[in-house]
Amino acid sequence: MSEQNPSGPRYTLWQLVAYMLGLGTWGFGGPVALVGFMYRDLVEKRCWISEADYKEGMALAQLMPGPLAAQLAIYLGYVHFRVRGATLVGLAF
Repeated sequence: MSEQNPSGPRYTLWQLVAYMLGLGTWGFGGPVALVGFMYRDLVEKRCWISEADYKEGMALAQLMPGPLAAQLAIYLGYVHFRVRGATLVGLAF
């Protein structure tokens, strides 16, 4: 994981949970499409997640069996908010 910004993330846990709830509920096209949308939206557009954190999350999610998009979402919740973030994002997604 890359070093965190000392001033903290540019978003709140609840903003991330709401984003993932919306993506998990209304997103379509399968896991690969959702992962691509997360990159464009969270890394390029909103700048909530660094590219290094995203790539590390993708590598870890691809190593584990199960749904790629959900595992990446859980990792992205973990990046700044640790276990609480991972748990809430996992439940929301």
